[in-house]
Amino acid sequence: MTGTASPAPARILREARWTIRSIRPPQDAQSARVQAWTCLALFGWPGPVPSAISVLDHLVRNASEFGRCAGGEIEVRLARTESDDLLIDVIDRRTDFPSFDQAVAGHLGQGLWRIAQYGATLSWHPDRDGKTVRAVLGATQAP
Repeated sequence: MTGTASPAPARILREARWTIRSIRPPQDAQSARVQAWTCLALFGWPGPVPSAISVLDHLVRNASEFGRCAGGEIEVRLARTESDDLLIDVIDRRTDFPSFDQAVAGHLGQGLWRIAQYGATLSWHPDRDGKTVRAVLGATQAP
């Protein structure tokens, strides 16, 4: 867990990016889940796909609810590395992430804490006009 950019664990093999026009957290998350199922199938990622979808769902809901995205856009990036890690990046318009470590520990809501329970490594860093929250999920990590 860090407030700075974490390097990709290995070279990127496949990558997909898309933008969600933010409406409300449930609709934004549903849009992300549908797109992600397709991407992960095309990537041939051998990891726990339902876990990856849940991680993305939580990140998009958080961005939609807390990332100053209402009526704006949320950017999503999925990438498979040569070591079969899955990078899940969600970019919102809020430039800071107060109490990141407390959120991951479950002291400020449950979203990031649940992501950590899937075995994902979480980090965040400033990005253009907002911030990127990254979850890295390994192919062998179990829910």
